Parts: sequence; structure tokens; C-alpha cells
Amino acid sequence: MSDLVQPAPLALHIPLRRKLSLAASYARERVARQVRAVAFITGYLALFQLFVLRAPILDFAQIALGILAVVVGLAFFMEGLFLAIMPLGERCGLRLPARVGLGLLIAFAAVLGITATYAEPAIGFLKAQGSATLPWRAPLLYFLLNRGAPLTIGAIAAGVGVAVVLGLFRSMRAWSLKPFLFTTIPLLLALSWWAARDPRTAAIIGLAWDSGGVTTGPVTVPLVIALGIGVSRIAGRGDEPSGGLGVVTFASALPVVMVLLLGLALAPRFPLPGEAEAFFAPERHALSVRVAGGEEAFRRLAAETLPPDQLAARLGPAPEEPPAKSGPRRFFPRSEVRAHVGRAVKAILPLAAVLLFALRAVIRERLPHADEVALGLVFSLAGMLLFSYGMERGLSTLGNQAGRTLPRAWEPTERPDKAIVYPRVDERLLVRAVRPDGSVAEYLPTADRNGPAFVPFVRERYDAAKAEYRWIPEEGPVAGGAAFWGYALVLVFVFVMGVGATVAEPSLNALGITLEELTTGTYKRSFLLLTVALGVGSGMAVGFGRILFAWPLVPLLAGSYLVALALTVFSSEEISAIAWDCAGVTTGPITVPLVIAAGLGIGQRAGVAEAFGVVTMASVFPIIAVLLSGFLLAVRRKALDWENAPDAAPPLRRAKP
Repeated sequence: MSDLVQPAPLALHIPLRRKLSLAASYARERVARQVRAVAFITGYLALFQLFVLRAPILDFAQIALGILAVVVGLAFFMEGLFLAIMPLGERCGLRLPARVGLGLLIAFAAVLGITATYAEPAIGFLKAQGSATLPWRAPLLYFLLNRGAPLTIGAIAAGVGVAVVLGLFRSMRAWSLKPFLFTTIPLLLALSWWAARDPRTAAIIGLAWDSGGVTTGPVTVPLVIALGIGVSRIAGRGDEPSGGLGVVTFASALPVVMVLLLGLALAPRFPLPGEAEAFFAPERHALSVRVAGGEEAFRRLAAETLPPDQLAARLGPAPEEPPAKSGPRRFFPRSEVRAHVGRAVKAILPLAAVLLFALRAVIRERLPHADEVALGLVFSLAGMLLFSYGMERGLSTLGNQAGRTLPRAWEPTERPDKAIVYPRVDERLLVRAVRPDGSVAEYLPTADRNGPAFVPFVRERYDAAKAEYRWIPEEGPVAGGAAFWGYALVLVFVFVMGVGATVAEPSLNALGITLEELTTGTYKRSFLLLTVALGVGSGMAVGFGRILFAWPLVPLLAGSYLVALALTVFSSEEISAIAWDCAGVTTGPITVPLVIAAGLGIGQRAGVAEAFGVVTMASVFPIIAVLLSGFLLAVRRKALDWENAPDAAPPLRRAKP
């Protein structure tokens, strides 16, 4: 009897129109997910600026195009992660610990942490904020955000690499997270206190602490957790959902150490903070050129700051430059496109190369679904390119504008868009009046439909040759005359922004599911979202309050983290790991850039030398909130257990006579 011949599988034929329809539906769902993550915070900022602060949005077309690029870029980037980076990372994390020795595993963990940091979408945003810092007010900070940005990002990446190694040992040896916290956090506070003693390094404390929130994004967190779970399985603890927890805490804390140490090492080579006149003085030329990042950058700063007569006197005649090409400004200048392409390639390809090398040369497995991996890498590169462009042109500009317009809530604001030019002005018409302090004010009599009026006369806006005066009207504070209500309005605005941005953060849902499993359903995911959101909103309000009222950062950090450590002492290991990991996952690739840009914008208006630290406060307050909620749930569980306990035996009754 002949063998039965198995029929060949039938090929599924799908018409082209159906294929396009399925692809369009899939793309809509992915883009809609990113729209939900971006829409609230960007719409909230724009509407608040337009209708509450009554300030126009400048360069609206550029900002809109930038936000569109962010949405599409994030959709491509996340899809590329799911197709290429995440499958490779999970396969390496789950199989590498069983195939190699401890030394090679440590090396792989360190390289993975470093390369994953460079691939984080928000890490390049720090370099884009260098122009928001005044070099004479914070020389070392300006250098670390401009010419020294590669050193800063390298220190952050090194911190994450060490953090992943420590997380690996924790998963392997079942170390408790608490000793690490009780050792590292006091060390960070001591380093911050030491840095605050020197005016040069005091300005980098906020940047150092904020770097911990920038590193823990959609690339680093899944990769290091997958590696931690793989090591936990090899160590015989694979059934514990907490096997991969705690690594995010390490990755949030150790970059702070590295940036602080970098600043302390570089500080002796930089001048003390001062004013612009001292910065451009001839005797400090060499130091100032070092801060600016070269002679050309120093001259550019001088041209933007000094009047023309002082510029020529101090620096001599400027070198001749070729005439600029006329024409409309392009949305995609070639130089910027090349820079963003190079940034995307440097971010994605090293990480992919590390994972592919580990898979082929170490684990010795074939590349699964090579076509999907190749497509995922292309998507990741395209997404990083669009996201980087949109962040610089859209979200960063919107956040900075929002920060600059927030002082309208408590102070009068000039409206250049409503300026009026008065022709044929004769100085003999001016009216002079004496102020209570003895100074003399000048006014120009004018007339309109409502009759005569007196306009304040500012000499700097009067063109004597043309006999024209340009008057810029002022609008009173949005919140009324009292500055208290203006400050209160801003802090409420920031609180709502923090709550809304956190609720839209997708990485919190995964953490909520883990916590629900750990507590067998007692701690609900929705309760975690609400708790963390309230913590982030409160922390952002405190961070902006620090900028507005010039509060010192180190006492705020010390007080907040000491409270968190005290609560950790009495919390369980699982709740502690979840709470401290919340500090990293709450700061996503959209929230961090917008918050930092808004903080720097309001800091420039308030005259603050540095305005970092908001992300730090938005990270520590969720820790406190989750730890407190753990105590509340423990009390509630005990009360329910007591209510559901079997009734005790009835008391003995005295027999009737």
C-alpha cells in the first residue's frame, strides 16, 4: 500500500485592496495609540496658553508639523522596537544566562545598558536644551549641555551600564533592594551637598538628578527587565513576578552619581558664575572660550549679547562671512536632516549590533524572522529621525513658549503684537510727572474715538530722525493684582498637567499588572495609576515652585528622599521595589522633554541660573505616594480579614434558677 501523500498547504490569497485596508487599519491603531499619549499634554499646554494666559502661539505651523512628526515618529519607533529590538532583547535576556559564564554575562549586561541609553528617544533632548542656559550664570552646566554633551551622555550611559550589572546580581543572588537604597540614596544626597558648596557645581545638581528620569524610557526598561527575568529563571526563581523588578531603580539612581562625579572632576577647569560683562572681559577670554566650546561659538555668543560698539572694542572686527542665501526657511533644512539621520543611526545600530552579536556568536542561534527584524530596524531608524526632528521643532518649542508665558499669571506683560506707531511726534508735546519716589515720568498725549489719553513715553522706542514713537501696551496679570493668585494658578496648572500626562503613560499599565499579581488582586492597577498620577502632579508642582520661589534643591531632595527611605523601612520588599521603580517609568519620552522645556522657559523669565529638577521631584513623590498607599491597603486588608473571620464561641450564660 502506497504511503499517503500529504497535500501541500493552500496559499491564502488576499486581494491587494484588502491588504491595503488591513495595513491602513493596523497603522491607524498604532498612530492612534501615540496620539492618545501626546494629545492631552500638548493640547493642554496650547489651550492654557491661548485661553487662560491669552498669549499667541508663535510659529504655529512649525510646532504643528513638529508634533505630527513626533506622533508618526513614535508610532514607527515603537513598532520597530516590537518587531526587532524587543524580540532580540527578550531572546538574549532569557537564553544568554544559561549559555555563558558570569564574566561574559556581566560584560553583556554593561554593554546592553550603555547602548540602550543612547537609543532612548529623550536622551538627545538634553543636548537641545543647551541654548536655554546662560553661560555666565552657570558655566559648567552650559558646557555639559553643549560642547561637553557627549561627556554628559557618556556618564549617564556608564551609570546605566553599572546599574544593569547590579540588577543582574540582585536577580541572581536574590539580594534585597533595601540595602542598596539605604546605601545609594544617602551617598547621592552627600554628593549633592558637596556639589552645592561650590557655585560651579551647584548648577548641575538638577541636571544630574533629572538624568535618572531621562534614562528609563521605552527602550531601557523592557530590555533590562527581560534580562533580570532570565537570570531569575536560571537562579530558580522564575515563578516570582518580582524577578525583574528593582533594575529600573538602579538605572534611575546610578546616572545621578556619574554626572555628579563628572561635574566635580571638571569644575576646577571652569570659571565661577558671574555677569555677562565679566564673562566677555579680555582677561577671562581663555576660560570663556572653553565654556563656549571654541572661538567661533564664543564670538557667536558675544554677537548675541554685546552691543555692536562693545563687540568691536573687545573682539575686534568680525571675520567676513559669506552672504546668507535668501529665500523662505525650509521645514527640513539639509544640515538638520543630516544631523538627525546621524543621531538616529548612532542610537539604533549599536544596540542592534550588540543584540545580533550575542544571538549569533554567543547563543549560536539563527536570526528568527530576519525579514521582520530588518523591517523593524528600518522602522526604528525612521521613527527616531522623525521623533528627534519633531521634538526639537515642535514639543521643545511649545514647552519653552508655555514656560515663558506662565509669568503672565502674576505680572504685567508687554504685547508687541499690539504695538502702535505714532507718526509726527513732537517732543514739545510731552507731559512730565513726578512719581512718589521722586523720579520723572514722561507721557505722550494722544487722541482716539474715546477722547484724549496719555501714553507712557519710553525714550528707547522713539526714533528722532523719523519723529516716530512705537508704543507697546501692557496687559495686567491674568490672575488679578495679587501675585499670590498668579502663583497659585500656575501651580494648579502644573499639577493637572502632571496628573494627565501620567495617566496617559503606557509603561505604567505594565507595572500595574505586575503589582496586581504580586498582591493577588488587592492592589488594583487603576488604584496604582491614580496614586502615581497624584504623586507626579504634586512633585511637578513642588518642582515648579522651586523655580518660581528660588528654593534650594538639595534640602528638597534630602527631605523627600529621607521620607521615602523611612517609609521603605516598614514596607514589604515587593511594594518597595514597585514604588521605587515607579520613579523611572512615570517619566516617558513625551513628558520629560515638555516638562524640562517648560521649566527652562519659566526659569529664563524668572532669571534663574538653572531650572532643572522638576523631573526629579516628579519622580520622588510617586515613591512616597505608592508606599503610603501600601500601608493603607495593608490596614484595609486586616480589617477585611477581621470582618470575615469566623465568629467566636458565644459567651457562657448563667443558668436560670
